[in-house]
Amino acid sequence: MKKAVTSLAIMMALSPFAYAQDDANFYLGARVGSSTLEDACEAGSCDDQEVGGGLIAGYDFANGFSIESTYDYLGHFETYYNSVGEQRSGDLTAFTLAPKLNFGLTDATDIYGKIGVAWWDFDSNRGSEDDISLLTALGLDHRANDLVNVRLEYQYIPKMDEGYIDADNHFISAGLTFHFGRHSEPEYVVVEEVVVVEEVVEPKRYVFSEADEVELFAFGKASLSAGAATHLEPMLKRLQDFPQSTAIIIGHTDSVGSEAFNQKLSEERAQSVADYFTSNGVSADRLSVVGMGEKDPIASNDTEDGRAKNRRVEIDSPEFVYEE
Repeated sequence: MKKAVTSLAIMMALSPFAYAQDDANFYLGARVGSSTLEDACEAGSCDDQEVGGGLIAGYDFANGFSIESTYDYLGHFETYYNSVGEQRSGDLTAFTLAPKLNFGLTDATDIYGKIGVAWWDFDSNRGSEDDISLLTALGLDHRANDLVNVRLEYQYIPKMDEGYIDADNHFISAGLTFHFGRHSEPEYVVVEEVVVVEEVVEPKRYVFSEADEVELFAFGKASLSAGAATHLEPMLKRLQDFPQSTAIIIGHTDSVGSEAFNQKLSEERAQSVADYFTSNGVSADRLSVVGMGEKDPIASNDTEDGRAKNRRVEIDSPEFVYEE
């Protein structure tokens, strides 16, 4: 009765830990292994190593703490002590109760330790002796899935000293435990909502002619003038800000000079404008270069004012859809 009251008192003392986390669970299991009774004889030979096995029951509070109880059959042993004067043989069993503290090695594997009590009983051919001893254990516990854990444990019960037995027990076992009501943490996938804003960018057209006092080129030359960059800046900014934008660059001349000369000059002037854009980071494949020579006048070539209007560069950038 004293031993039963002691076990009940331990369980009541540990009861505040019963307020578990969400993944708390009750578990049952079994184990089997090698049981050694050490120092069981003062003289002579004893069968000190046997196959043992047991049942496991516990409650896991899911915070690295469990309360665990086992009932083990630790083997059939022989003892001999001079104080008793005869050799005895019997079955050794133990009921254990201990807190189990887990320390994570990986997400699925823990190392654990237990310190508690063992109520052992040696039932021999000369009678039965039982008592309570200290229990310690060290183990490795692996979570195979939501239901099953696999464990390996070393358990030590020292100073089993009562009547005609005075020995230590070592029990190395492998076991399985089945956890009821345990669930894996759900994996949450964070989906970011991508809002695509589409904007239709209107077409843009620039015409640079000498009639407007815009001197992109020196007279009869294809190289850009010193002030050309100021006039080309708005179209350059459009091309730099919007990767979807493109441009068609068309060169024109008046009818002064040969047609072949004017055709070549118009192509070279359009290409000079394109080179200015590419030198400022615009990809060449977004640009189209065309030379029209004297073929497409917008004014009469019979007057100086008309010829000035015809000496021009047109830059057209079509409409496009911009996404951000």
